[in-house]
Amino acid sequence: MLASNLSEYELKRKLNMEENQNLLQQLGLTSKEGIAADISAVEPVSKKVRTKTYNRVSKPKLPTRSSRRSRGESPEDFTELSEIVDDNDRIRQLEVIEKKKEEEQKQILNLPEEIHVPVTLTLGSIGTTIWALGELNTGKGRSKAWSSRGCKYKHPYPIGYRATKSHFGNDYTMGISEGEDGPVFSVQHKSVTWSGNTPTAPWTEACIKSKSSSTRVSGPLFYGFSDPITMRLIENMEGYKQSGLLE
Repeated sequence: MLASNLSEYELKRKLNMEENQNLLQQLGLTSKEGIAADISAVEPVSKKVRTKTYNRVSKPKLPTRSSRRSRGESPEDFTELSEIVDDNDRIRQLEVIEKKKEEEQKQILNLPEEIHVPVTLTLGSIGTTIWALGELNTGKGRSKAWSSRGCKYKHPYPIGYRATKSHFGNDYTMGISEGEDGPVFSVQHKSVTWSGNTPTAPWTEACIKSKSSSTRVSGPLFYGFSDPITMRLIENMEGYKQSGLLE
């Protein structure tokens, strides 16, 4: 490259390199001697040629586990719970049931023989307040005025029975009146009254019309007929024995 073709910067750089080379010669550093004698010339690093890459197709992983059916083996046998539970477990279950029955019976026996309803009586078990017991049917159709087998206690339903219960944030009034085919149970909230031939029937309608429409409750429980105090009150009512006679 001719000096006339060099730029001012390149020219200045060339002069500096020549001056440095002359200075090295004067200092005797141009030849490899001493500690630099064993150092070989450094070869320029060649650029790596980029080769074409190929996308590897990964094989789908096979499941490490397989079912007995896919392996051609017979399925495992399942044991019923009743086969695992031994006789001792069944005895313990029966003991729990019997103990619960005994506690309920003691609760009834510990009640005084004569219980009279004051102006109001609120049952602690469910919070139902009894306002009037009513009267027992001792005449024709008295067999229809008794509770069904599914109830906790077997007892006659007093005609004229009246009680109140708070539920769903509302106050409900419950009553029992005499119908052509037996007692009629009613649940009233404000000006709306639901009726049915069982204690649960009107309460089911009340639940459907409430904010908790999917909730269901036990009619005998809410009426107070699952409480031993109510049972003792009914047993002490006039005509209790006559109401249970066969027609």
